[in-house]
Amino acid sequence: MGKRKAPTIAQEVEKAAKLLQRYVRLKGSDENGYCQCVTCGKVDHYKAMQGGHFYGRRHTVFKLFEENVHIQCAACNLYGMKTTKIQEAYRIYMEDMYGARRIRAMQRLAWRKPPKFNRQDVLDLQKDFREQIKYHEQRIGDC
Repeated sequence: MGKRKAPTIAQEVEKAAKLLQRYVRLKGSDENGYCQCVTCGKVDHYKAMQGGHFYGRRHTVFKLFEENVHIQCAACNLYGMKTTKIQEAYRIYMEDMYGARRIRAMQRLAWRKPPKFNRQDVLDLQKDFREQIKYHEQRIGDC
């Protein structure tokens, strides 16, 4: 048997993105693990919610950018983001949270050339996200 091939940097980025989404949902949860969709207000357990992106994942520059990922219910994240109503609700949330100036800056960044991720930086991010996830799982009693 040959040696197993190491994951590519793109695969490591994908793992980090999944961890970021879990972290965001846990961080936004109350002590019972419940959180609220930023676009429609639905409240549910963090495991039933998703990490929705203000700028879609095709904008690689924001793939591991915490300020771009927020709690959304599946309906808003999967289907609602295709509607003007939900997109506008997300924009209002973002402007309330970060300010219009920050949103304009993100808009300019969205069309930049995708970054080249450094393997060690991505692995360090994964480690940080795992530590934060563990902390929040213990906080809500979900270990």
